[in-house]
Amino acid sequence: MTETIRKQFERHLRQGRFFARNDLVVVAVSTGVDSMALLDLLQGLPDDLQPRLLVAHVNHELRSQSVDEEAYLRRYCRQHDLPLMVAHWKTADHPVHGVENAARQFRYAFFKQVMRQYGATTVVTAHHANDLAETMLMKLTRGGQLDQLVGIHDQRPLGTGKLVRPLLNFTKNELYQYARQRGLKWYEDQTNHELTVSRNRYRHQIIPALERENPRLIEHLLDYRTQLTGLLNWRAQELTHLLGTIQDGDHLRLASLLRLPRFQQEAVLRYWLETAGVTDLKAGMATQLCQALANPQKPQDRINLPGDWVLVKDYRTCWLENINKLPDQWQNEAAYMVKLGQQYPIDDRRQLIVASPSDQLATVDWDQVMTMWLDPQRLPLTLRPWQPGDHLRLKGGGHQLVRRVLIDQKVPTAARDRQLVLVDVTGTVVWLIDRKWSWFDRPTDYRQRWQQLLIGIINKEEHKRYE
Repeated sequence: MTETIRKQFERHLRQGRFFARNDLVVVAVSTGVDSMALLDLLQGLPDDLQPRLLVAHVNHELRSQSVDEEAYLRRYCRQHDLPLMVAHWKTADHPVHGVENAARQFRYAFFKQVMRQYGATTVVTAHHANDLAETMLMKLTRGGQLDQLVGIHDQRPLGTGKLVRPLLNFTKNELYQYARQRGLKWYEDQTNHELTVSRNRYRHQIIPALERENPRLIEHLLDYRTQLTGLLNWRAQELTHLLGTIQDGDHLRLASLLRLPRFQQEAVLRYWLETAGVTDLKAGMATQLCQALANPQKPQDRINLPGDWVLVKDYRTCWLENINKLPDQWQNEAAYMVKLGQQYPIDDRRQLIVASPSDQLATVDWDQVMTMWLDPQRLPLTLRPWQPGDHLRLKGGGHQLVRRVLIDQKVPTAARDRQLVLVDVTGTVVWLIDRKWSWFDRPTDYRQRWQQLLIGIINKEEHKRYE
């Protein structure tokens, strides 16, 4: 059993290519059986697949047992020569309500901090097949869009890199058997049995009842997920093709859209909206939008959408606008010379910061951040609206116009008008904000001659905590 799981785990990693040999991988370890099995599996990988491991543990201070768990993990990491980072979620910071969600937010903020601090690009967690089955059934019960039934993805963006879940093919029972055969020690979290938490009811009541009807429940759910993922990928390809037949730049041709069968109208409209960044569309909204676009009594219309978006209908076409306005200082082509550690508004909610890694701002919970090495002769940087002729440097020495990037990424006209760039003293774009970075070839001694900078965006409220 042990060797079977190890071989399956190794084969899954090779197929998924989640990380490479000698990559620095942050392993989230709670000391539960899942994460201890994951850590042991990672330690046992063959040399050609073995990453460098850094263990990250959060003591939530919710149970007295947390002290023993942290002490045990410290001993384990010393014995196995593993670096360990520990964060404490102080009891005074616990909310009265929503503890589970707040704890999750604290954990992932800590993981992102560790990634930034050590330059890691991957965080690995021990979510397994039972977690996936619970999520799928919860989504099915609550209702929503078909693609949500896929449940947990095996990887997603996180901080400056990605979050990877390599155990989704393994059940909880398989991990228990593996841990016992390996002689691993783990701790059971008693809060996982509190039935006031909806996930725990699925875990301890609903799924066991369904497994009594069919012991292969989880296996079948995983198979359905595989089938659904394939169908959704195929649908996305078809919708992309269909969208190309009715799209004219940033606009949709209404006659072409409305000639489609209603189910295709709704599917392609929702796909277009989500691709453009309109999220949180309620059930039935696509139907209502298609009805409004087909209404001959209102050849012109403005329909409010989530996220400050507006769908504009004008006789033969429709397009998207965002009602967010840049602060007044961005009017009249204003530009700002960027100083280290200072904040510069990107929109009403976010601001750009350029900082040295040694600056206290390096500990800020960035929305997005890039570590850049730049020739001091290219400094200072300037933040300004983009202009015709602005271009980015490409790997290999070529250039790409900002205008072409905006067109290729199908950025709506209104958003293009407010697009900002960060440029160096030569006018070369370092960052097309939120969209694309330039490539700068480095000399072999760049660490001695060039300057390392953190360039990114944070939420304004987040920055107030650090002022």
